[in-house]
Amino acid sequence: MNKAAVTVHRPRDEVQRLWQSSEYRPQYIEAQHVAVTFVDAPGDRGTEIHVDLDKDGSSGKIGEIVQKLTGAAPLAKVKDDLRRFKQHVETGIIPRSEGSPEGEIAERKLKQRPARPLDENELQKVGV
Repeated sequence: MNKAAVTVHRPRDEVQRLWQSSEYRPQYIEAQHVAVTFVDAPGDRGTEIHVDLDKDGSSGKIGEIVQKLTGAAPLAKVKDDLRRFKQHVETGIIPRSEGSPEGEIAERKLKQRPARPLDENELQKVGV
């Protein structure tokens, strides 16, 4: 079973209320067959949110590979949702950069190419 967790620095009743609100509700997690639990974090440090993905195994290894290649890896998307929820609850905003205005999304990571040296034509284009 795949699991993800995050600690939000807010009381449990507030976190649970925000989780249910349409403004904060994690879109991907809501659409999945998952178990979400809220637990007081140790040392009075907020609330832990635990998400257990129901992995039925019906797609097998090939299905898992296809999911990863198409950007549909459930665990990565759940982690994205948890990170966005935490940012939104704790700061009121979800930080963005000019380089990736849509934020850090699992699909984007899967489409990245590895770094490679520039060839001569590319070096001339950039003036090196």
